[in-house]
Amino acid sequence: MRVLFSRMPGAGVLPALILFVLSCQTVTAPVLPRPEPKIPPLFSLFQHLETRQSNFRDVKTFARTKIFGQRLNQSFRQALIIRGDDAIRIDTFNLFRQSLGVLISEGGRIFMYDPEKKRIIREPEVWDVMRLLIGSSIDFREYIRVFSGGIPRLTHLEPTAVRLNPDKTVYHLETTDTGTDERVDIEIDAYTLLPKTVTRMRGVRELSRVRWDDYRKVGPWDFAHRIIIELRNRGETVTIKYSDPVINQGLGPNVFHFAPASME
Repeated sequence: MRVLFSRMPGAGVLPALILFVLSCQTVTAPVLPRPEPKIPPLFSLFQHLETRQSNFRDVKTFARTKIFGQRLNQSFRQALIIRGDDAIRIDTFNLFRQSLGVLISEGGRIFMYDPEKKRIIREPEVWDVMRLLIGSSIDFREYIRVFSGGIPRLTHLEPTAVRLNPDKTVYHLETTDTGTDERVDIEIDAYTLLPKTVTRMRGVRELSRVRWDDYRKVGPWDFAHRIIIELRNRGETVTIKYSDPVINQGLGPNVFHFAPASME
């Protein structure tokens, strides 16, 4: 009988098997820490906000809106159309998708269509009807830019200081509204440079705060799908959640005008 192995059977098999198993394992590259952000030049950071804001010419989206406050807890379905910082259209529906009203603001003027009475309502009566409709009279003209991820009255803001928060994740940009002399603080994500919050102060009193989160890609843009507007001086909070936003696809010529049939 021929002797095939002069050593104990299987003596060299185990090391070979270990080498084979190790060679088949996937080598995972170590996760490198993100580079620590540095404080950018003040006006460079402010210019970034201006450039980002100018990218959004128009936005169309469906939304679920909740308004919460003292003795106030309302929820609506809405369709929003925003153009720059000068025009907005809000179609409001109840939970059964019946129209409750259409609000249009363009060029500083504000109108509302009452489908129940089939008539156009103009300011100042708009505020009375809005209180009956949604339980509050929010002047959406102040927040047109907010709905497309922008900062209200950005062209009136003068940057004064910038700092990095202690955990080095957020830039705090301090500005002054040259038209109202109010302080406006802007928080910006230090890694993505996306706006997170805007707080408007009058002296030591906080007037309002806007928050953007749930950023998702819409085309080439990172776009906030949730907006929270806190009206601190009124104790009310408006939360808006977007679905299927469409950006910069153009708007029809009559989107901010009521149809002739509705004006009869």
